[in-house]
Amino acid sequence: MELIKLIKLHTKSFLLIFSLSLNAQEKSLFVLHTNNTNGALENCYCPDNPFGAVEKRSIYVNDFIKKNPNTIFVDAGDIFTMSKQFLKDSLMAEAYNLLPYDAILFGDQEITMESNILSELRKIINIPVVSTNFDLEGSVRSIIINKAGLRIALLGIIDEYAIKYYPEEIKDRIKLQDPIEEVKKELSRLKDKVDVIILLTHQGTDKDVALAKEIKDIDLIVGAHSQSLLEKPDKVNGALIVQAGKSGYQVGVTKLLIKNNKVINSSGRVDTMKFEMSDDPRIMKMIKEYEDRTGRINRKKLKMMKKQ
Repeated sequence: MELIKLIKLHTKSFLLIFSLSLNAQEKSLFVLHTNNTNGALENCYCPDNPFGAVEKRSIYVNDFIKKNPNTIFVDAGDIFTMSKQFLKDSLMAEAYNLLPYDAILFGDQEITMESNILSELRKIINIPVVSTNFDLEGSVRSIIINKAGLRIALLGIIDEYAIKYYPEEIKDRIKLQDPIEEVKKELSRLKDKVDVIILLTHQGTDKDVALAKEIKDIDLIVGAHSQSLLEKPDKVNGALIVQAGKSGYQVGVTKLLIKNNKVINSSGRVDTMKFEMSDDPRIMKMIKEYEDRTGRINRKKLKMMKKQ
């Protein structure tokens, strides 16, 4: 009996030492991020922006995650068209549903939609939506994802500035709480429950910097709205601030180095969806459906197809 107790004690000690040893090792966590896709399912065939969009992002992201399974994938809003074209938006929702997003934040282009239209799109896009400072049916204030032995919290906020220039009747029906206060409340609730904190924002880089100065303990701020292409991220008060341009042209890649369940270093870059990159055939079918149903096809695209 005493021998069994001794064996159990040694086993528990070994497991504790092994666990501490694992935590002491350096780990890498990748965060892929997108923002302000603006309904761009495919390349615009613009001479000054010869890049791809979601049709290439899909292949790129899936290939990246296969090579780096310790990856989180998020979007900071303005997924749909600025002109609120329901057909194109519904196809975009289907396309996003094919991508391995862990969470998204809706931007002003989503929350200013008529509630019945947004509800229809929500039925298609089966991805967790975070909304820390505003109420949205079916969304959550934050979520915790377990990845690579880490507990990663994802929060999301929209600042009133993002809806500043909308008509009064639209602004009156959107209730946004103070983002800084609501983030502080949520971080207080999450204290000791998570290892890494990622905040999705829809307010622009200037406000991201101001927010980072006000709040400690945020490891990464993934921004949107200003459509800033931050090839070299800012670091403020310990938080890395990133944003990946517009129209699906780029995907942001952030690397967090973690030791003892704390971020000890962080870096970021943006990867451009180059025109020669592979297309996802499933999304190309959606593009063809849109063209067939609307009769709209990019003239530059037609010229290119004729040359082939």
